[in-house]
Amino acid sequence: MKGIQIRIIQILIIVVLFFIAGGLLYGGTGRDTMGNYVSIPDKDIRAVVLSPGAAEVLFSIGLDEEIVGVSDYCNWPPEKVKAKKKVGGFSTPNIEIISVLKPHVVVLTSVVPYNIKEQLESLGIKIFVSEPSSFVELIDSIVELGKLFNRKEDAYRIVSYMKDEVGKVQSLIRTNSLRPVKTMVEIWDNPLYVASPDTLPADIVRLAGGEIVPSDTSGFVRISEEVVIALKPEAMVLGHKISVDDFISAHKNLSIIPAMRNRKIIVPDPDEFLRPGPRVVNALKEIARYLHPEAFSE
Repeated sequence: MKGIQIRIIQILIIVVLFFIAGGLLYGGTGRDTMGNYVSIPDKDIRAVVLSPGAAEVLFSIGLDEEIVGVSDYCNWPPEKVKAKKKVGGFSTPNIEIISVLKPHVVVLTSVVPYNIKEQLESLGIKIFVSEPSSFVELIDSIVELGKLFNRKEDAYRIVSYMKDEVGKVQSLIRTNSLRPVKTMVEIWDNPLYVASPDTLPADIVRLAGGEIVPSDTSGFVRISEEVVIALKPEAMVLGHKISVDDFISAHKNLSIIPAMRNRKIIVPDPDEFLRPGPRVVNALKEIARYLHPEAFSE
């Protein structure tokens, strides 16, 4: 009996040591948008970030030296990213540059071609996909990135602020019993592409008090001016840098829809609006004020 007890104690010690070693080696584990669990060391972390939105998230939760490279499209916060090695486009990165940087993980989106992901994994580099398609998924993604990089408390702080700000906007809209404004979220104007309800930009507009049209599509879809006229949007949110006058001039056929007649067209900062990062809250508040000015009159 005594021998059995000793053996049990030995096994327990081995198990404890195993988990301690694992904790030292892999201190951070996060679940990415694809549902994959990714683990990286908790010390001397080296990361390359291709997604501009994810870069904003990681800098906001306190990472800096850990980020050794970013894509050419990462530009916020400017004082941080300008000091980082550029590794090419967010969907067309330079594998040779990345391999020299020796990252433990590359944070990217699903638009990165499969062969690029294969090359990264063949080099022993882990990949973490961050591509939320709703505000709730964005909150979850920030928390999971916090877990991955051992910045959970900082991540919780960021998401708490974001949820509070959105809650304030929705409370004002409810208090004033304001109906949703039928809104089209334009992503590109030539040809005309719009955001469907199952995308992050559309969800941001919905939370800001908009009713998304078209409502029966998925993803980012090309749409004809005839369909836009039939949908009769009351407002339009433009997702790229263009003046309202230029947009109206480029789409004279749409002059009969309410959004055009009333110039109910807003152009938020595309980076704030389209990127899955903490600054989407700024775009949401700006859009809400434009759609429902009466709720923010004070």
